[in-house]
Amino acid sequence: MAKNLKKFVNPRFLKTVDLSLLRRLFDRHSGQLQGLDLGLLDRDPDRARQALLDFFAGPEQNYPRGLVADLHRIAEVGTRTGMNMLMERARAMSIVLVPAQDAAAAEYRIDPKQLALRAFLDHPAVFNAASDLVALMRLTSPAEFAGLDEGVEPRLDEETRKAFEQAAARLFEADLHGNYCRVGWYEDDDEIKVVVTHGTPITTVPVVEGGEERIISFTTTEQAVLSYSAAAGRLKVGGVSKARCADFAEAFAAIMLERPKFFAAPDAQNLYTLAPVETAGFGFTFDHAFDPTIRRIQIVEAQANRITIDPRSGEKRRSWSLTMHDSSNALFRLGSEARRIVFSKDGYRLNHIVFRVQIEPEGERPARLTVKLKPPGSAMFKRERFEGQIMTLLRRNGLCREREPRNLAVAAQ
Repeated sequence: MAKNLKKFVNPRFLKTVDLSLLRRLFDRHSGQLQGLDLGLLDRDPDRARQALLDFFAGPEQNYPRGLVADLHRIAEVGTRTGMNMLMERARAMSIVLVPAQDAAAAEYRIDPKQLALRAFLDHPAVFNAASDLVALMRLTSPAEFAGLDEGVEPRLDEETRKAFEQAAARLFEADLHGNYCRVGWYEDDDEIKVVVTHGTPITTVPVVEGGEERIISFTTTEQAVLSYSAAAGRLKVGGVSKARCADFAEAFAAIMLERPKFFAAPDAQNLYTLAPVETAGFGFTFDHAFDPTIRRIQIVEAQANRITIDPRSGEKRRSWSLTMHDSSNALFRLGSEARRIVFSKDGYRLNHIVFRVQIEPEGERPARLTVKLKPPGSAMFKRERFEGQIMTLLRRNGLCREREPRNLAVAAQ
């Protein structure tokens, strides 16, 4: 079993888990179980818990593939963060995750793993939404695309959503040959967020909730995450191979925006620049005085490339690189240790920088965020809490390329 799954079904969990919930999970795969008497879960709790410990310590061939797939999904949501997502989604859907009689019991306490297990079995819509939100929070290095215009709103109706789901399934099937696809749609301020989960079904067990939904067991193979801001005309795509990001962007443009090739301009991914750093030289520092919650910024890594001209082709190429790490100021150290480096168009160029931002929001816990900026198209950092602040920081320091929308450019001519 995978390491994270082994941690999930650890002795502590098996000694405290609600056996009635676990029995229902096992019942979904009862025809494929080997070496476990499910009747013990009803008759003898102590022997049942020991049997569970022995079962999960035993050979992997005794674990049904469907059970392993279910436990993997539950483990991903069975964390403190996942619990918060479950409770948030349940409130939004006016669903009570824990029955009142259970919550009132003296020995009851909220455990992330047990809450995830309960939601998986009883409220699949809540569980799926929480799983999607966890996938969104894991997004750190999406491919970004700037559209031809700003202010282009997506068409969000049943027809376009279904068409996009089918297009996404075809893209995944071309690589993975699976046939399970689920798409979750979420609105966050002015952004539309989409999570496409694709996998291979293992077994199907109908569990009706509200006359609409059923739980199925499947092995998650990939999760594409898309986030579109109509105001900025920008799309972020992550969770899939780089080769597929442009395909998902085109599907979104053609179906949801009804604007094919909207993200296919030659400069659609030319979004970031280190030119202000090169111009300022090794003494560059970030200006963050405009944001009082940012206490400190340290450049901890910088890489310089030597650019030369290939005598045969006449094309520019990287002949060598030098990467400097320093917890205080890697850029300054790079200049001190390599005095011959002078940034120029046809000489030395900065390839990337990594910097740490110390943020102390009023009334919230402080945080440290690590950002890797690698032009032309990559700004890599955990985006769940401070994406807006980091993007403002980059823009205010001239590290974002401002693209003139096509309609404004045409009007100015």
